[in-house]
Amino acid sequence: MRTFVLSLFLLLLFVFNSCNEEEFLSEVPLDFYSPENSYVTAKDFESAVMNLYGRYRNDFWDDSNSSGIYTVWQFTDLVHGTSKAGLINYAGNLTPQSAYADYFWVRAYRIIYDANTIIERSEAPESELTEDEKVLVQAEARFFRGFMYKLLANMYGGVPITLEETKEPTRDYVRSSREETYNQAMADLKFAAENLPGIDKVDDSRISNLAAYHLLSEVYISLKQWQNGIAAATVVINSPGMALMTERFGVDANPVGNKYPAPFDNAVYGGDVYWDLFRPGNQNRSAGNKEAIWVTQYAVDVPGGSGSEGGFPLERQACPRTYSANIKNKNGKLVPVAPQPNTYLAGRGIGGMRPTNYFIREVWNKSGYNQDIRNSEYNMVRDLPVMNPASDYFGKWVFKDKVPIVLVSEADTTRNWYPYPAKCTTIGKHPSFLYLPDQTVPGSLTSEARDTYRDNYIIRLAETYLLRAEAYLGNNDKVNAAKDINVVRRRAKAPDVDPANVDIDYILDERLRELAFEEFRSFTLRRLGLLVDRCKKYNPLIQYQEHHNLYPIPYSEIEKNTGVVLEQNPGY
Repeated sequence: MRTFVLSLFLLLLFVFNSCNEEEFLSEVPLDFYSPENSYVTAKDFESAVMNLYGRYRNDFWDDSNSSGIYTVWQFTDLVHGTSKAGLINYAGNLTPQSAYADYFWVRAYRIIYDANTIIERSEAPESELTEDEKVLVQAEARFFRGFMYKLLANMYGGVPITLEETKEPTRDYVRSSREETYNQAMADLKFAAENLPGIDKVDDSRISNLAAYHLLSEVYISLKQWQNGIAAATVVINSPGMALMTERFGVDANPVGNKYPAPFDNAVYGGDVYWDLFRPGNQNRSAGNKEAIWVTQYAVDVPGGSGSEGGFPLERQACPRTYSANIKNKNGKLVPVAPQPNTYLAGRGIGGMRPTNYFIREVWNKSGYNQDIRNSEYNMVRDLPVMNPASDYFGKWVFKDKVPIVLVSEADTTRNWYPYPAKCTTIGKHPSFLYLPDQTVPGSLTSEARDTYRDNYIIRLAETYLLRAEAYLGNNDKVNAAKDINVVRRRAKAPDVDPANVDIDYILDERLRELAFEEFRSFTLRRLGLLVDRCKKYNPLIQYQEHHNLYPIPYSEIEKNTGVVLEQNPGY
């Protein structure tokens, strides 16, 4: 018996001593999600990848934080702000301690963190992905990582580059150069371009190889690799099935039914192909749109359909507060143009982003004011109907009929009325639950009608042409640059530009005309180092200095990076 007990003791001692202590003490979660069991099956990785799409949409388009999405247009050559005081103070308020400084930094690095985790976990022993599944997962993750490094380089210059999953606090980040940051974006986007499916093999919500090639073209241009930029854009432009839309298409293409209600029965509110591009239901390739490259999806009353109420809050900030615009009756009494927000009157805009005078007038004077359909009455709304039965001028148009609209205070001219692009709202197409039960004034909306209720272009082929034009210009080929610009202009029925007149300012003007409130204007101007120059010329109330061509590195990031100094941008 003693021999048996001794043998058992020696056996247990041998087993215990032969164990790997780290493995022995390691917990394997069985009843809750953790990094160890959340990235195993193809379904797990699909959920993680879809989270990247959701984060980008919700953080960069849905968030109504005044320090965020709106600043990509405000304080540029496109948009002023809500008040003169705000305009003057913005440059002074853009400090390392401000909410402006860390808004995009935090959100971009959150996506980078998630992408790094997906990439690293796809290589882990626990992963059940096939080789093909792994490559596709990594391609989508690297697309978003490269996209974020591109945005960070545009706004901040060089930033810390991290390519591994962050598993513990790190306090010794070092800034890479702007060129190194663009090079990392280039490497990620090149991998994505080579491994993502073609555009006709993905559904409307997903990125394709063409989306990656488009962004890759911009990165090459940022690195002054002109030939590579031309080549990447050409892949997109020459891809079968890609083309600018040049004929009426989609829902509401027939003007019958696209009319204001009585007493405006003869007034049509839509009538050209550019207008069609922005009608709800027309953005996706499944709707016949051949120039859509990447479109974020929105849906009303669908879980996950948006981060807000079914759309993105462009209408709220970009459209004027017309329900506060007053008409003076013949007895001197002031009455609003309409008693409530109205689908035919810019919805529930609050006038937070009044366009600059340059965008409202001058940029169109340079483009054939009465020829360019992007400036047509359908696409640049420059007049408004009086829809209030209490007005002596009910049934009239304010400017055409010289109705005495009150434009005397700063709020009147910066918030209550200004010309605006129709693409910022969805005239006649707000969701049905947002209409007031009392439709005595047709089109009356509740105060909750504050979004742009359609899917949203992130990348459109027209921009690819303008990117390639920029690359041709950098390569000293104005003839081909003009050809690409004129492809876009001819769709708009605008006069051709002569090659001799093509320079970077002309391309930036064309981007204003074609891509207003689509491109992140501040990112584009900072990429080129021209934000300050353009604003001095076209938005001079903003007291910019040269260092404002880049954002400051957030002070909070510098403060907690105790292991090494995280360098600040010059001037801050």
